[in-house]
Amino acid sequence: MPNILGHKTQDEAGSAVHQFYPLVEIKCSAHLKPFLCSVYTPKCVSGKRQAPCRALCEQARSGCLSLLRMFSFQWPEELKCETFTSESCQQDSEV
Repeated sequence: MPNILGHKTQDEAGSAVHQFYPLVEIKCSAHLKPFLCSVYTPKCVSGKRQAPCRALCEQARSGCLSLLRMFSFQWPEELKCETFTSESCQQDSEV
Protein backbone atom coordinates (compact mmCIF):
# COMPACT_ATOMS: atom_id res chain seq x y z
CA MET A 1 0.00 0.00 0.00
CA PRO A 2 1.51 3.37 -0.97
CA ASN A 3 2.11 6.06 1.64
CA ILE A 4 0.26 9.40 1.43
CA LEU A 5 2.89 10.74 -0.97
CA GLY A 6 2.44 7.80 -3.34
CA HIS A 7 5.69 5.98 -2.60
CA LYS A 8 5.04 2.31 -3.29
CA THR A 9 8.25 0.78 -1.95
CA GLN A 10 10.47 1.27 1.08
CA ASP A 11 13.29 2.27 -1.26
CA GLU A 12 11.19 5.06 -2.77
CA ALA A 13 10.11 6.31 0.65
CA GLY A 14 13.65 6.02 2.01
CA SER A 15 15.11 8.06 -0.84
CA ALA A 16 12.49 10.77 -0.38
CA VAL A 17 12.75 11.02 3.40
CA HIS A 18 16.54 11.25 3.19
CA GLN A 19 16.22 14.95 2.33
CA PHE A 20 15.23 15.54 5.96
CA TYR A 21 18.33 13.85 7.40
CA PRO A 22 20.09 17.15 8.27
CA LEU A 23 17.04 18.40 10.18
CA VAL A 24 16.72 15.12 12.06
CA GLU A 25 20.42 15.22 12.96
CA ILE A 26 20.23 18.82 14.16
CA LYS A 27 17.18 17.85 16.25
CA CYS A 28 15.29 21.04 15.46
CA SER A 29 12.19 19.29 16.82
CA ALA A 30 11.71 16.18 18.92
CA HIS A 31 8.51 15.66 16.90
CA LEU A 32 10.13 15.66 13.45
CA LYS A 33 11.24 12.04 13.37
CA PRO A 34 7.89 10.57 14.54
CA PHE A 35 6.08 12.85 12.11
CA LEU A 36 8.25 11.83 9.16
CA CYS A 37 7.76 8.17 10.05
CA SER A 38 3.99 8.68 10.05
CA VAL A 39 4.20 10.20 6.56
CA TYR A 40 6.74 7.94 4.90
CA THR A 41 6.00 4.66 6.72
CA PRO A 42 2.48 5.03 8.11
CA LYS A 43 0.79 2.60 10.45
CA CYS A 44 -1.81 0.32 8.96
CA VAL A 45 -5.02 0.33 11.02
CA SER A 46 -7.86 -2.04 10.08
CA GLY A 47 -6.32 -2.51 6.65
CA LYS A 48 -6.10 1.22 5.97
CA ARG A 49 -3.15 3.57 5.98
CA GLN A 50 -3.32 5.88 9.00
CA ALA A 51 -3.03 9.56 8.11
CA PRO A 52 -0.40 11.66 9.87
CA CYS A 53 -1.53 13.58 12.94
CA ARG A 54 -2.04 17.29 12.34
CA ALA A 55 -0.83 18.29 15.82
CA LEU A 56 2.34 16.22 15.39
CA CYS A 57 2.96 17.94 12.05
CA GLU A 58 2.43 21.36 13.60
CA GLN A 59 4.84 20.57 16.44
CA ALA A 60 7.50 19.33 14.01
CA ARG A 61 7.02 22.33 11.72
CA SER A 62 7.12 24.89 14.54
CA GLY A 63 10.39 23.47 15.82
CA CYS A 64 12.13 23.45 12.43
CA LEU A 65 10.59 26.34 10.51
CA SER A 66 12.89 29.07 11.79
CA LEU A 67 15.94 26.99 10.85
CA LEU A 68 14.51 26.29 7.39
CA ARG A 69 13.80 29.98 6.85
CA MET A 70 17.32 30.88 7.96
CA PHE A 71 18.51 29.01 4.86
CA SER A 72 15.68 30.32 2.65
CA PHE A 73 13.67 27.10 2.68
CA GLN A 74 9.97 26.68 3.34
CA TRP A 75 8.09 23.82 4.99
CA PRO A 76 7.38 21.39 2.12
CA GLU A 77 4.00 21.90 0.47
CA GLU A 78 3.35 18.13 0.37
CA LEU A 79 3.65 18.09 4.19
CA LYS A 80 1.26 20.99 4.75
CA CYS A 81 -0.12 20.36 8.24
CA GLU A 82 -3.55 21.75 7.39
CA THR A 83 -4.16 18.78 5.07
CA PHE A 84 -3.91 16.28 7.93
CA THR A 85 -6.69 15.40 10.35
CA SER A 86 -6.86 15.17 14.10
CA GLU A 87 -8.48 11.72 13.99
CA SER A 88 -5.17 9.88 13.93
CA CYS A 89 -3.99 12.01 16.87
CA GLN A 90 -6.87 10.68 18.95
CA GLN A 91 -6.06 7.10 17.93
CA ASP A 92 -2.39 7.59 18.89
CA SER A 93 -3.34 8.91 22.33
CA GLU A 94 -5.56 5.89 22.99
CA VAL A 95 -2.74 3.41 22.42
